[in-house]
Amino acid sequence: MADVSQQPDHQDQKVPGAASSDTPQVGTPLGPPPVPRSATPQPSQKVSDVIPTYRASKRFKLSKRDGSHITSLDFDDKGEYIVAACEDETIQVFDVIEGKNTKVVPSKKYGVHLARFTHHSRQILHASTKVDDSLRLLDLHQESYLRYFSGHTDKVTSLSLSPGSDAFVSCSKDNSISLWDLRSRNVQGKLEIATPYLAAFDPTASVIAIASQSTSSVLLYDFRNYDRPPFATFDLAPHEERYTPSTRGRLWSRLEFSNDGKNLLVGTDYHGHFVLDAFEGTLNAFLGGRKGSSGRAAPISSSGRPLGQGDASFTQDGRYIVGGAGEQSEVLVWDTQQISAPGVYLQPTVTLPSRGRTALIEMNPRYNMLATADKDIQFWLPDEGVKSSDK
Repeated sequence: MADVSQQPDHQDQKVPGAASSDTPQVGTPLGPPPVPRSATPQPSQKVSDVIPTYRASKRFKLSKRDGSHITSLDFDDKGEYIVAACEDETIQVFDVIEGKNTKVVPSKKYGVHLARFTHHSRQILHASTKVDDSLRLLDLHQESYLRYFSGHTDKVTSLSLSPGSDAFVSCSKDNSISLWDLRSRNVQGKLEIATPYLAAFDPTASVIAIASQSTSSVLLYDFRNYDRPPFATFDLAPHEERYTPSTRGRLWSRLEFSNDGKNLLVGTDYHGHFVLDAFEGTLNAFLGGRKGSSGRAAPISSSGRPLGQGDASFTQDGRYIVGGAGEQSEVLVWDTQQISAPGVYLQPTVTLPSRGRTALIEMNPRYNMLATADKDIQFWLPDEGVKSSDK
């Protein structure tokens, strides 16, 4: 298969301006992915009913190259496909419903990292790892690029797409945040901040959070008035001093709002993760229990480790955080309803057995299903044979 190549800029296909109206709301029961007609459908269940019963159900080996890692994962809006960026410079797409690999697109010229579905499931945005530091919008059907987004002068460390429009935000090692629109190759706005290596939209698409790790702070901006100073700044320095003193100012790896907008996750790659009140910035809990590193490079790391995107994520209802266990072959589950007091050190309530290290983890936005990855990808589904005692 030929490597994807640049095509002339042209009119976009129309992209929905907002998330699907049937996207699950808080507390909505989710079912497993639809199954082939020959299989027996399973009833819809609440996340709290199935989270302790998750088991790895299918495993995919992506690369023939020994030691090659997956560096990013992302589900499409409908939860029917997942895209993986790989160290062997391929973009691989999987059909969640059928449980199979449906597309492999080489990107040998530019490399690939942070592959993200747009609101159009046949378009993928990704960062480059060589040649230059541009972002590229790929049409999966034609296997050609629709558009390049140039402006960063160093590696892109984070990509966050608006949940309600064609807007997206990129962070870079050049100490800048760029605001873009998928319909135009021109940058729509720019901010310059010290080490702004992670960014995330809130569920309303009106707020962007930017993590400045060297200053131990998370800054909140009104997306419509991004050129104004942040309306809130959360100082994590005291919490780092208490919980992660040996890695203070480094190893932040994930920034994510819960779907209910109440909590903000600041993931790290060693000791654990911070869960902040998304309105006040107070520390709700520090998530402990992991053992060592996921083996991935943090955005500002010079360790030479494989790239990653963090190994923790909220469940669809915002109640739980699922994450890797560092060097252990397990997936950990923390329950935010077990937070008894602000700033508590929270241990996992559930430990799920895994077939290997969990360096990446993503929750399906529509179904009771998750995916983990290191060198291989594993799909996880609730196991009816496992009894749940967690409510």
